[in-house]
Amino acid sequence: MNFIRQNKGFILVVVTSLVIFGVLAFLNSSTKSEIEEVSSNINRANQNLASIKEETSLHASLDLDFQVALGDLDNLAEIEKDQKVFWKNLLNQRENHFLEWKKRSPEAINAEITKLFTNLRNQCKNAQLFLPAAENAVDSTFSNESEGISETYGFGLSAYDGFWPNFDEEESKKLDIQGKIIKELVGFLCNSTDDTYPLSLLEIKREAVGPTDKKHIGADRIILDGKTNFLLRSKLDLNSIVLELKFRSHTSHARSFINQLRPPFLVRNFKVERLLDDTEFTSFQDGAGIEAFGDQGGDESSAKKLLPIVTDVKSDFTILIEYLTSSREGLSVLHQKESFWENANMETYVKFLTDSGNSALIKEAEQLHSDNEDN
Repeated sequence: MNFIRQNKGFILVVVTSLVIFGVLAFLNSSTKSEIEEVSSNINRANQNLASIKEETSLHASLDLDFQVALGDLDNLAEIEKDQKVFWKNLLNQRENHFLEWKKRSPEAINAEITKLFTNLRNQCKNAQLFLPAAENAVDSTFSNESEGISETYGFGLSAYDGFWPNFDEEESKKLDIQGKIIKELVGFLCNSTDDTYPLSLLEIKREAVGPTDKKHIGADRIILDGKTNFLLRSKLDLNSIVLELKFRSHTSHARSFINQLRPPFLVRNFKVERLLDDTEFTSFQDGAGIEAFGDQGGDESSAKKLLPIVTDVKSDFTILIEYLTSSREGLSVLHQKESFWENANMETYVKFLTDSGNSALIKEAEQLHSDNEDN
């Protein structure tokens, strides 16, 4: 007891120290647990952050990609605008007989085609364009004799010279359009004649316009076996009328004829058959006194005189012609696909339509987009 009384201060310090130690020990235990919990939370947060960074890294260049995509869309709009102008020029609506056709009755079309035969024959006669008549008519065409001018040739419509079956409106319409196209082609040939060389039309072949025409078209029908791949419509979704023209002439006539063709006429194949048996050759000398192995004493100028000169090269030209009646559907075909409107940005698409020259499609596109959202 004396020790306690004599060392009260010391004991107080010891007791106080023990209390403080106990408190600190308790606090340490409690704080350690909290630190471990916080550390665990931090680790989980770091893991989540790493996972988020990994996911967002895939989209790190999203803004850049979006800007690049907008640039590509601008380029695509320019391409589409050029394509629109190209197909518009190719279709040539102002001179397109199909697009400019005015509705008429089958009887009126019959009368028009009947007049067409007379008009074309007279036109060919005035232009000295020889037509198939008898078996020897083609051979006589290059002798500049009038026997080669026929009063019966049908210009691919032979079956309807004095005969008109019961066509429906659609079939008579197509036949009328073919007649107008043939009239224009014959006109081009007449414009190609000259006084130097004869020009003879050998045949005009065309497609049947329907079941009734198929029954009567006969030898005027074009055979497309082996020729389909030449046609634009075999590669693109568009419509056209196909004809084949064959004529016998000098190269200058063919060149003149081709130069007159403009859209919607498209030359899809061009075949030339040289008629060597009928080609005329001349030279400046008859070759008398010429050594078999060359002129021993002749000079260079005399040797040149021995070269044959072609004065009249006759060839058969066969031209496959495709006449466009419609162009590709263009952007409007995209509107029919439901997948096109999924997550569509209408503002961006409207800008594309405007930039590409398709402003007429905006209202349709907005309506389809609205319908898709409602569904």
